[in-house]
Amino acid sequence: MNKNNCVLREHHGTPRWSLLRRRVWLVLGISIPLLGLGCTHDHKIDLHPELFVHTSNLGEGQRLLVRVKDTRSQKAISKKESGFQVESGRALNTVNIYASSDVMDTVSDKIMEGFQRLGFHPVRHGNRPGRKIIVELFRLQLNYQIGEAGLKVPEIHAQMETVLRVRATRGSQSFKNIYRSRMIKSHRMLTGKFTNERLVNNSLSMALQKMFEDPKLLQFLAVNPP
Repeated sequence: MNKNNCVLREHHGTPRWSLLRRRVWLVLGISIPLLGLGCTHDHKIDLHPELFVHTSNLGEGQRLLVRVKDTRSQKAISKKESGFQVESGRALNTVNIYASSDVMDTVSDKIMEGFQRLGFHPVRHGNRPGRKIIVELFRLQLNYQIGEAGLKVPEIHAQMETVLRVRATRGSQSFKNIYRSRMIKSHRMLTGKFTNERLVNNSLSMALQKMFEDPKLLQFLAVNPP
């Protein structure tokens, strides 16, 4: 034990050890303030979008085939950048954010619920349906950008975007539209899991709400095919 202590004391006193120790403190000095801005570990968030669709008999019990596709280019809601980037206007994503459950299933369940409230009889499978709606989750993405450089606690801009591409068919006719939600929140520190979760769910809810409030889409689906 004494011999090991002697060895440690000898290494502590060497120029090489001093240089290493300075490097360690330099890394910690850079990292700790940035760690205070947000979480650096991957985490998963719960998707639970909300809909405010009033119950009605618009669909008159008509059968509606509902299909949801996840065509996002990346499955991470927020993708971690390689290394810290603290220059003004540069991305500052310090964590990979994923949904804790299957995104397609979550969106599909919510869309089925919405059309059921509107009086339709939504189904997931069927042959040659009279009515069909395909909802494509094209984007569900959260990015961060840092504001003015040089501040001890810089302002962070969280940008959340949801994009739904919809194609509905009724007999030989079709209807297409895109429903988008873009939200920007600014604050003095990076958000953690629960704030991220709220921002993602609010954006997804808003995009879905826009779809269910589109009178052209609802009228198209409600009218009997010729």
